[in-house]
Amino acid sequence: MHHPVEIALRGIPPSSALEHYIGEEARKLDGICDRIVNCQAVAEALQREKQQGAKFAVRLVITLPGTEVVVNREHGDDVYMAVRDAFAAAGLQLKDHMRRLGDIERRSRIGAPNSRW
Repeated sequence: MHHPVEIALRGIPPSSALEHYIGEEARKLDGICDRIVNCQAVAEALQREKQQGAKFAVRLVITLPGTEVVVNREHGDDVYMAVRDAFAAAGLQLKDHMRRLGDIERRSRIGAPNSRW
């Protein structure tokens, strides 16, 4: 990643292994999209009274020129799985963004209107 990843852990003890894993997942996004300006990752332990549902949540905010990709994922037992799922979803959104951007650039080069109709 060209820019450092901003990582915050909330309600989770400091973990260099988790921070390293988040950094590695963020670097993989560079292979999908070279336009990433910033990446923020927040992993947190959720406080649930009845211990039902997800115990961990991950929020990613990936800044691109003119837009942001925001992903929220929760997982019941494993913060690493929540991180994996969040970055997988971000990768899909970035691929879609790059595909649409390529479609717009191709249409503008050939002089076609930006509408699909």
